[in-house]
Amino acid sequence: MTLALKARRKFVFIDGTITKPTTKRTLLNWDIVNSMLVSWILRSMDSKLTYTLPYFEDAKLFWDYLAKRFSVANGPRLQQIWAAITACRQTKTMSVDDYYNKLMGLFDELSRLKTLHYFTCGKCTCHVAGRFAVDRNEEKFHQFLVGIDDELYGFVRSNLLSRDPIASLDEAYNTLIQEENSRSIALGKIEKHHVHAFALQADRPRPLIDHVDRLKLVCTHCLQSGHEVGSCFKLHGYPEWWEESNQRSRAAVVQGRTAAPPARVAPFARRQPAAPERAHVVMGTKAAPTINSIVPVSDVGNTEASLANLKRD
Repeated sequence: MTLALKARRKFVFIDGTITKPTTKRTLLNWDIVNSMLVSWILRSMDSKLTYTLPYFEDAKLFWDYLAKRFSVANGPRLQQIWAAITACRQTKTMSVDDYYNKLMGLFDELSRLKTLHYFTCGKCTCHVAGRFAVDRNEEKFHQFLVGIDDELYGFVRSNLLSRDPIASLDEAYNTLIQEENSRSIALGKIEKHHVHAFALQADRPRPLIDHVDRLKLVCTHCLQSGHEVGSCFKLHGYPEWWEESNQRSRAAVVQGRTAAPPARVAPFARRQPAAPERAHVVMGTKAAPTINSIVPVSDVGNTEASLANLKRD
């Protein structure tokens, strides 16, 4: 908020550099800017917090009240922030960018409550204030590396700490972001390979259930083997594929019956005994010889012709 007001050249109304004028000619312009600053401050705050604030018309008085209420660096709050900074860790579901923003937000709040020391006398020539800033950045750098995931970025942390001179916070952040992007690309290729392999495995025909194991199943509804009551078609209804399969089976049977040729009756062998003779063979008796048992079947016609000629003689 301070930077935004300074960028618009309005912070001089907040810090008291420009006071409320007494002449009517300049009072109107000051009143317009003052009302605009009060509205900016209210809009930049949380809506739940604005209901707890008293009403102010003077932007400077409003700013001083907020400074007294929220900018007091007390001991318990500082300890709470330091505890949150120490416990800040990157979780499995947290990206490097999210972890960095969370940690830097805690350090920014710490900087607002406990600012760095600067010399205002103008007599210091050793630039000790800049060294304080460097020390604060090194604290951020080490705390940032302490909280990263050891399994994913432990080797990156070792490389950053082994540099001489030591890497800065910006270099560490940039290196970890690059490593995270490389891991994301590699992980995407691995997942794509697994999905392709799973699809190929799903296309393979599933092995049939052992016939012996299916015979052990007995349905308590229809008392038939091969299934249980939970999958009994007579109880739960026949599926569509079952009816289609039966229709195809019936059509195949009908087509087979119409296309099958009539059965061919095999002729008797020439030496095949007649039925009475077979009966005597079974009973152990000797039957009288017949014409069919003596004469071949093909010669029956010639034998009958010879008998007819004898009768004529």
